Amino acid sequence: MFKKSIFSQLFFYTVIAILCSFVVMGVLMYGLLGNYLAEYKTDDLHYVADSLADFTVKLARRNPNYAKDHYQMNLDALSISTETLIVVLNTSGDVIAATSGYENVVIRPEFYSGVMRGERMQDIGTLGGVFNTTTLTVGVPIQFDENSTFGGVFVSLAMPEIHRLRSGVLHIFLISVSSVFLVALVIVYSMSARITRPLKALNNASKAIASGHFERRVSLPEQNEIGELGDSFNKMAESIEHLEEMRSSFIANVSHDLRTPMTTISGFVGGILDGTIPPEKQHWYLSIVLDETKRLSRLVTDLLDLSKMEKGNFPLEIRELDINELIRLTIIKSEKRIMEKDIRLTVNFQSDCQRVLADKDSIQRVLTNLLDNAIKFTDEGGFMDISTGITDKNKVFVSIQNSGIGIDKEDLIHIFDRFYKSDKSRSLDKNGTGLGLYIVKNIMLAHGETVWAESEPDSFTRFNFTLKPAPPAKRTNEKNNA
Repeated sequence: MFKKSIFSQLFFYTVIAILCSFVVMGVLMYGLLGNYLAEYKTDDLHYVADSLADFTVKLARRNPNYAKDHYQMNLDALSISTETLIVVLNTSGDVIAATSGYENVVIRPEFYSGVMRGERMQDIGTLGGVFNTTTLTVGVPIQFDENSTFGGVFVSLAMPEIHRLRSGVLHIFLISVSSVFLVALVIVYSMSARITRPLKALNNASKAIASGHFERRVSLPEQNEIGELGDSFNKMAESIEHLEEMRSSFIANVSHDLRTPMTTISGFVGGILDGTIPPEKQHWYLSIVLDETKRLSRLVTDLLDLSKMEKGNFPLEIRELDINELIRLTIIKSEKRIMEKDIRLTVNFQSDCQRVLADKDSIQRVLTNLLDNAIKFTDEGGFMDISTGITDKNKVFVSIQNSGIGIDKEDLIHIFDRFYKSDKSRSLDKNGTGLGLYIVKNIMLAHGETVWAESEPDSFTRFNFTLKPAPPAKRTNEKNNA
């Protein structure tokens, strides 16, 4: 099936629109011009008839014995100069004078009776069979005064003459339109090509990206919506390229994180079963197997939760809780690791009890992930600061800061992206998959709150998030009940 390009459709429909406009303009012009010429010629005929009627009245008053031959000569001269047919009747309908050759013309009473009563007359037709073609005829009375009519002047002009004039004007119009149309074709072709050229570039770039060339970009110099579309396309391509890099990194990380514990588990279990590992050491090796199993379980849980979050199927049970107490419990769970790295921990709460409205399990997970990251990246003998309080906007904030290598600016803007790991060498983050902070961000978004990171390379890293405080009235009621 023939594939229509945007260029051909744009060019075709624009040309059709121009042609239709010219046709409508021509039809309207033809009709309006006909009416205008008819009215214009009617006025001319009335002028000729009035002039001859006035001449006849003046002649009758001044020189009643004026020779008929001279009057006929004047009438013929007027008829020739105006290209009209003139007939002068008396009140009985008899021809007094007429354009040479029409002396015997007979006009029926229904056409001249009104004129003899002092009325003006206009007719388009054959004048009751007087003419063989459609003719425009006007009649005016010849009067000494308003109550004294002694004849009438009838002036006729064949309609083909009007049509000839209209056709002449229309011919000039068609020549002009043809010239304009040719110029319009060139302009439309150029404009269509200019409009579709960037679209074609976008299409080619899209095909390239679809084929796996994620580095492809477009360069559109237009300073309009198409230029903005090009910028948006490039940003989308950058996001896709970045996502593909994260996906590749994620596959490599997950493969590594799955293979390593599974290799460890299968090796130790095999050693126990075949007797390679002596009974007195089996408990120690089984504890390692248990740790690796928990590691696999955490990885699977993260992946399942990630799938739920992306599908919007991650329900929250919002209730009131003490965020300070939740932080204390999280610190206790990580106390062993903190002591092993000799980390100086400082906790600063603005108040002993800081009640918030949140999902306890989700916030517990946020705290665990952030505290785990802080411990992981804090150098030996470094420090950690944890604080909570109220912001100027009446939000509860939680801040977890640690010393260490920090995060570079180019990594900081991607730190909450899924599968992203700033420690690409895996020298510190050996067990991470790049999902922890992405899950943290999504949990906070589900709460309608924000989370952000601040860092100074080779100095510190600080993660902050906000929560909605519990209503004061509710806290007061609980104290009263207690």
